[in-house]
Amino acid sequence: MANDRVIPWQPTVIAGPKQALLVTPETAELMIKKAKRPLLILGPLVKEDPVLSLATGIAKKWDLPVVTTADAYKAFKEKGLEPTAYGVVEIVNLLKDPEWSGLKGEGQHDLVIFLGCVYYIGSQGLSTLKHFAPHLKTLTICKFFHSNADASFPNMKDEEWFNYLEKMGTGG
Repeated sequence: MANDRVIPWQPTVIAGPKQALLVTPETAELMIKKAKRPLLILGPLVKEDPVLSLATGIAKKWDLPVVTTADAYKAFKEKGLEPTAYGVVEIVNLLKDPEWSGLKGEGQHDLVIFLGCVYYIGSQGLSTLKHFAPHLKTLTICKFFHSNADASFPNMKDEEWFNYLEKMGTGG
């Protein structure tokens, strides 16, 4: 047979019927503009520069309420943000509840943006939200594609990822 090439297993390609939309910084910005109550969740993988500064720029540009997970709180507090610290499981459980009043008490968030969570934990949290929080849209602006998000940046190398994040924090 002419097409006998072996295709490696790619979990992001076969993860189920609802696949994440690949997005550019411009598309991600449109999602943020459309959202009424977006939320930015920052994990421990973004607590060093240049990503620390890029994530801070995004939070400030879009005036996003910020949740930090793991040990990222101190780094973002020192950058002038006023983050709220939660464990990733704890914030996912709160986001599942459509009656939760959100970080600022203004109502449940409608868009949750993840950046810098450990991949396997983020993937499980996104899977939980995908199945148990139909009131939410999820966006990952991480370096790796997340099939359980509604929208995600593609897999990319550091420099390309930094450029994407810079566009979101300074462009638009």
